[in-house]
Amino acid sequence: MSKLSISLFSRLYLSILLVIFISVALTKTVVEIYYEEEEFSFFIRDANYIFEQIDLKANSNKDQSRIKLPFPFNRDFTAKFIPKKTKDSVCTSCQFIKSIKNTRYYELEEGERLAEFSLPKSQNSLIIYEMLDSERSEVYLSDESFVDDDEHDETLFFFIILITSLFLGVTIYWPIKKLQTQIKALINSHYQFGLGNMNIKADTKIQKPLNELAYSFNEMAQAIAANVKERDIFSQAIPHEVRTPLSRIQLASGLIRKKTTDSDILELVDDVDNYVVDINELIKQIVEFSRINTDKAEESFEHYQSIELKAFVESRLNVLTNKESKEIIVEIDELIEVTTIPIYLRLLIDNFVKNAFNHAQEKIQLTASISNGEITLIVEDDGIGISPDDRETIFIPFARLDKSRSRKTGGLGLGLSIAKAAAIRMQGNISVSESTLGGAKFSFTQRLKNKSL
Repeated sequence: MSKLSISLFSRLYLSILLVIFISVALTKTVVEIYYEEEEFSFFIRDANYIFEQIDLKANSNKDQSRIKLPFPFNRDFTAKFIPKKTKDSVCTSCQFIKSIKNTRYYELEEGERLAEFSLPKSQNSLIIYEMLDSERSEVYLSDESFVDDDEHDETLFFFIILITSLFLGVTIYWPIKKLQTQIKALINSHYQFGLGNMNIKADTKIQKPLNELAYSFNEMAQAIAANVKERDIFSQAIPHEVRTPLSRIQLASGLIRKKTTDSDILELVDDVDNYVVDINELIKQIVEFSRINTDKAEESFEHYQSIELKAFVESRLNVLTNKESKEIIVEIDELIEVTTIPIYLRLLIDNFVKNAFNHAQEKIQLTASISNGEITLIVEDDGIGISPDDRETIFIPFARLDKSRSRKTGGLGLGLSIAKAAAIRMQGNISVSESTLGGAKFSFTQRLKNKSL
């Protein structure tokens, strides 16, 4: 099950937005705490001022539900005389905050603040508190000109936060988006170069430090392209130069064969002819390996074709092997078709079969199957197999393993390299494992392609 993957820039942008959100929330919390302390200080100041303005002698012993306060305190505060409480709290729903001199301060259930002033020589206490919502609504209805400043302040605060967040988001988004686009262009340049486009160049007119990466890539690509070009010239020129003296050697051996009947000399001439055949085969493989690894390889071969795999495999087996020497088992459904360039498939099968034929003791098995939109071709033998440590080494050109993969039985050292290069051109994968027959198991896997490709 694949995990959800988020790109680096998405994580970066989301992280920045999260930091902004946390910063705003933290700022709002700190500001609210600060304003809460300020508002409590203002309440203490206003409550003490109102207390000083009330005629205590005229009202302290009267039973009044509410004391009339002067403007503008009558809009925000309520003052009452209540009987002194024997308990610590003036009301059951109040939360005691602190006491200053003879005044006790509380916070009501709805968040309003209340001050209880103890009156000497009186049975009552004076309480001054911020208007409750029910009391405030009566005042608002009677005064149409009243405006709730708190609501406007809160709305303005959130509006400012929203505008600031949007501004910061847009300001941060565009540079990150530009950076992401430039990095994607660099990645595409690397990808195209990896596919064999040696002429690809990265755009250097980008911001630092990405332009330094672009310059470095261009220098590296130029050096590699020069080396590849030299290698291609060398690999194509050497075979042509070598074939000329080989032809002369074959001519000389033919003349010697005609002019002598000495068995020892004829045996040596036969050895020379075998060496010439080996060298010609090596030259052929070098040319194939060079051609298949050039960036113009696809242009020099046929277009994609739909091929019946079983018939194709059997035709190659007829050319490559002597069926009487070793048992060859082909288990491929006749309905299986593969869409590819025939030359690549031929090189893959030929070198797999040659390798199996060289190292099998008695049996070779070829199977193919289709599963989950992939076709898998397997070639197995009953030889001594390949150790796990050597399963990557065998695909290196001219690499050979001790004892089991000598020149006598292991070919010229380019077969599996050519097979791997062909598999890459077919956009497939090669793997090596242990066969149930006891030897090596070579597997080629490729995604199925449409016939219209």
